[in-house]
Amino acid sequence: MSRSVRSAWPLATAFPLTLLAGVVLVLAFDAIGALICARNPRLAYRNLWPLQFALYIIIGFVAGVSVLDPRYVGAIGALTGLVEATLGWAITWRIGPGRIEGATTSGIVVAALSMVAWDFGLSLIGYVIFTQVAGLLARR
Repeated sequence: MSRSVRSAWPLATAFPLTLLAGVVLVLAFDAIGALICARNPRLAYRNLWPLQFALYIIIGFVAGVSVLDPRYVGAIGALTGLVEATLGWAITWRIGPGRIEGATTSGIVVAALSMVAWDFGLSLIGYVIFTQVAGLLARR
């Protein structure tokens, strides 16, 4: 006998709000990280990747709580990654640390698509962690 788990919020509300929160979070991270790195030349922006990875796992976890569906969690991760790979990169480029000497259009496209794929996968890892935690709490 299968029970359907439902969110307290309808999907039409939960999905866009969770996506918006993820986008705001990663753009704030990009801007703050770029400002810190621009003011401290010894700190390379590219070294912030572990924090970015953790951020997407957290986004996946929170998205799991709000939408309760791995398909939507993956979509939130991928769409947030797309915004980060475009607008977020533009922000870091403008501030300074995101500039890449000799960047080509094809190189930028490949990097952006790679970011979207990574962010999709990391958000699903966050969702898996959510399901494990929820399962442990349900057994109590």
